[in-house]
Amino acid sequence: MKITLTQKDLRSIELASKYERHNLAENLHDHHFFIDTLIYLHEALTEQKIEIKYWQKMSEVLLYKFSFHGLTLHNILSGLTLHSNYYKEEMEGKTIIDIGSAKAVLRAQMEAFLMYHYIYVNPADEDMKELRYNAWIYSSLLQRQDFPSETEYAQKQKAKDAIELDKMKSSIRNLNSFQLLTPNQQERLLRTGSGKLFSHWATILKETGFTEQNAFYDLYNYLSIYAHSEGLSAIQLEYQPDAFENAVSQANLDLHHSKLLACLMISSIVNLFESVNKKLKTLPETTQWDIELYSMLAKGQRMNP
Repeated sequence: MKITLTQKDLRSIELASKYERHNLAENLHDHHFFIDTLIYLHEALTEQKIEIKYWQKMSEVLLYKFSFHGLTLHNILSGLTLHSNYYKEEMEGKTIIDIGSAKAVLRAQMEAFLMYHYIYVNPADEDMKELRYNAWIYSSLLQRQDFPSETEYAQKQKAKDAIELDKMKSSIRNLNSFQLLTPNQQERLLRTGSGKLFSHWATILKETGFTEQNAFYDLYNYLSIYAHSEGLSAIQLEYQPDAFENAVSQANLDLHHSKLLACLMISSIVNLFESVNKKLKTLPETTQWDIELYSMLAKGQRMNP
C-alpha cells in the first residue's frame, strides 16, 4: 500500500532529523527564534490596544519574565569566555558552558510558565482566574510587610501596601470562587496568604498537563536539584575527562526543553487572544507547523519501556 506524506509529515521528519544532529549552533539559533516569535506575537495585544482587566495586567509581566529567562539561558549556553588576572595561561580566553547556572535558569523559566498557566490558562472561569491572581499578589504584599523598612521610601511603600491589602481583601471576599474555599482556607488566605492558593508545584504541574507520564514532570524535579545545590548536582558537575562533550549534550537538551515550553506558551496565548491568533497566521506556514508540532511533542507522554 502506497503511503502519501503531507507537507506537514515531511516537516515532522525534517525536525526529527534536526534533533538527531545534536548541533549546538543550530539548536541555539532555533531556540532564539521561538523565543523571539513569542515576543513578536504577544505584541499584538499592544499594537491593537486590546483592553484587559486589572487582574490580567501581570500576565504580560509573567510572559516577559519567561521570555527573558529563555534569552538568558541562550546566552549562557552560547558559552562564557573566561578572564582572569591571576591565571592567564590556564584560563584567559577559554570558553565554558555553565550547565549548573543554565539549569537553574531553566527551572525559573519553567516556573514562570507554570504560574502563567496556573493563573491565566488553567481555570475554567474568569472568577477563579481573578481569585488566583489576587491570592498571588495579596500574599506577596503581605510578605513585603515583613521586610525591614528603615528608609523613608520603604516606610511609605509599606503604608501604601497596607492600603492596597485592605482593598484586595475586600475584592477577594466578593469573589464566588472564594466562597468555594473551606472556612479554614478562607481565614488562612486573608491572614497569612497563599501565593499558589494552597497548591504545590507538583499539583500545578499536573493541572497544566505535565503528569507523571510527561517528561516535564521529572524534569522539574531534576532542575530543582541544581537550583538548590543538592549533592547530586555537585556529583554531576564534578570534572570528568569528557566534561565539555557532556556539557554540549546537556546544552542541547536544555535548549530543546526551553524551545518546547516557548512553543507551548505561544499555543496558549494564541488560544487566549484572537489578535495573537490572527498574527500567528501571518507567519510562514512552516513556522506555524513547527509551533504546533513542538507543542504536541511537549504535551506527549513517555512511552513505557
